[in-house]
Amino acid sequence: MKVRIAIELIQIVLSVAAVVGVGMLSAWSYRPARDDVELVTLGAVLVVVVLGIRQLQRAIAEQRLARGSLAHD
Repeated sequence: MKVRIAIELIQIVLSVAAVVGVGMLSAWSYRPARDDVELVTLGAVLVVVVLGIRQLQRAIAEQRLARGSLAHD
């Protein structure tokens, strides 16, 4: 596993953890809107994962391209 791919995976995990943490604290601090906060948190997690996967795919493609160019040398 190349460094860039590992960095992208770590970024996804840490970003999801941060979003969930903020969502949990928000739901705890304002109980009347707990369901709404949890829904928004779920949406934010989905956005973070989708955007992270796009970057991960780009890193994988760049690794394959680099590996292919090394094979031809």
